[in-house]
Formats: sequence, C-alpha cells, structure tokens
Amino acid sequence: MHALELMWEPLQNRMYSMGWDFRPLISKRRFELSGGRKIFIFGAERIERILGHQVKKVWLDEIAFYKRDIFEIYRKIRPSLTESGGGMTLATTPNGKNTKAYDFYLSILPLENWKYFHWKTIENPFIDPFEIEEAKKDLDERAFKQEYEAGWESFEGLAYYNFDEKLHLVPCRSINRQFPLEICMDFNVNPTTLLVTQNEEKLRVKREYSLKNSSTEKTVEAFCEDHKDYKSFPILIYGDAAGNNRHSGTGFADYYYVRQVLERHGFQHKSNLLSKNPPIIDRVMHLNGWLKNCYSVSRLEIDPSCKDLIRDLSSQETDGRYPVETDIIGHKNAALGYRVYYQDLMGKRGAQKSIQL
Repeated sequence: MHALELMWEPLQNRMYSMGWDFRPLISKRRFELSGGRKIFIFGAERIERILGHQVKKVWLDEIAFYKRDIFEIYRKIRPSLTESGGGMTLATTPNGKNTKAYDFYLSILPLENWKYFHWKTIENPFIDPFEIEEAKKDLDERAFKQEYEAGWESFEGLAYYNFDEKLHLVPCRSINRQFPLEICMDFNVNPTTLLVTQNEEKLRVKREYSLKNSSTEKTVEAFCEDHKDYKSFPILIYGDAAGNNRHSGTGFADYYYVRQVLERHGFQHKSNLLSKNPPIIDRVMHLNGWLKNCYSVSRLEIDPSCKDLIRDLSSQETDGRYPVETDIIGHKNAALGYRVYYQDLMGKRGAQKSIQL
C-alpha cells in the first residue's frame, strides 16, 4: 500500500503529460498500455505477484528498509527477467552496515554486469544550502553522513553512542522561573516514566519519576505534589503519541488521566503531542543529534539524579540499528526522544520564549 501511495499518482500524471494511451486499474495495482504491456506497482512484501510474468524492467526503491530479505526478493525476480533480457534498478538511502542491503551492495560490487551509482544530497543543486546547515545542527556526524552523504555508516553497539557522562551530566535540578515546566511521558507499566524538563539555552532534564508497581495517575500525582509551588507555570506535555489511543480498563486513554490529575491540582497545561510516534530509528537519530551534532555542540544537560535515564543512555544496545528495549531499559530515553523529535519536527529550535511571572 505504501508503494501505491507514493507512486500511483505521480506515474499517472507523468503518462498523461506524455500523451500515452493507458488504462489505470488501481484496484489491481496496474496500468494497462497498448500492445498488452502492463506497469505494476506493489510493495516488496507482495513480490510473489511477479512469478510467471515476463518482465522487462524492475525498480526497487529504499531496499535498506525492506522487512523481507533483499536476497530472497532478488531470487524471486531474477527468473522473470531471463526470457526478456530485462534489467533491474535498486536504490536506497543507506540504513547502516549491519543490514541485508549492505550485504547485497557488497555482493554486486565485483560483478561486471552491475553498475553502481552514488549521489549525495549535499551535492543536489536544488537543495537550499541553508537546509543543509540546519540539518548539521540537528543531526550528529554519523547520522548526517548517512542521510545527506549517502554513506554506509556503522551503528552497531550502543544506541546512544553520543552520550558522554562528562559532557551531559550537569547539576541542574533547580527550577528556572523564566521558562515553562515540561513533562515527558512514556507509558510502560513497571516502572512508570515521567521526565521533568525545561528548555532554557539548552534542554535540561531536571528530574525523573520512575515508580515501581504504580500507575500513570500516581506518577503525575507525585510530580504535582513535588511542584505545588509552581502552579502558576504552564505545563507542556510531551511524550508517547500512543497514549492518546491506548485505553485502560475504564475506557479512558493515558493522557486523559495525565490531564485530569494536573487540573485537579490546579495546573494549566498544553499538549505538544504528535498524531503518531516517529519511527524508532528517527527518534534515536534525533536524540543523538541533540547529544552532539555535526559541530560537536550539545543541546542537552541531565541532572545526575536521573539514574534511570542515565542508565538507558549509557547502556542500551542495538540489534542492527534498532535499540533493544526491555521492561526496564529504553523507556526514559524514549520519553526524552519524543520531546526532542517534536521540537525538531515543528521547527522550534533554540530556547522557548521567556514568560513573566
């Protein structure tokens, strides 16, 4: 379905502009042309549809992000190209070296009947240089090389490879009355997760709540009790977008309870939530960029009292490029990652506007 959403309309418009005679059959995911020719659009998960057809040309895009093994897909396609003497074009943004796409790339490099082409986004004359500079501020060096220089980067090991205790652990627990209070949520059950942050000249993580055998309501209650002297502060809510959809046994979503508790304690609040969560890889990439970007600038400081967040950032490992999450590892940095990703996505760089109290 994703392939259809991306390609159907642009391809149809292109054929109209060229004056081609064709019949679009979107329910069958194909265009029928004169002479019995057909153009199919379908995802790699449906590659079996190619079996039995004589195929002249196949285009496979973003192969590094396929859920199916690219070698398996190639084996299914290859026989259909034989009779027609057809060809195949594969393209992708790299997604790390510990991937089947990278293995496939290595396997075809020495073959004479394959050609390899490499283009960098930073060399595209249609990309505004300002956007490139902004990306360097948002992304760390490794992620920038992958996303903008099309490099096969190695991401094995730790998920948050830019975390540095000497750089990021700074006593900063006191509340700055010139900036809003923020709470960043993730809705694992045991322990619960709530981070208290303020976006000053850097984003500072002031405190964490990590309650065992507890609930969302009790966690927010604890926050409200500890910050009862700051009721004049606007509370900005960030976090797991699934909390708007996930329902408890009472039929209410997680954020319903967050808002109810804040209002009961007299706090004003505003929700800064995305309609859906970003891909995990993107969330991790943006948080690494805030830990240290291409210019070696950090936009994050963490109070040393945030033990669980520090443990997450310093020890969470990856399986390929994906962070390995357990019951106790990965939830605090997920909450912080949602907060960072929201600001990057909404284009709100730098400190938030000061408020007068």
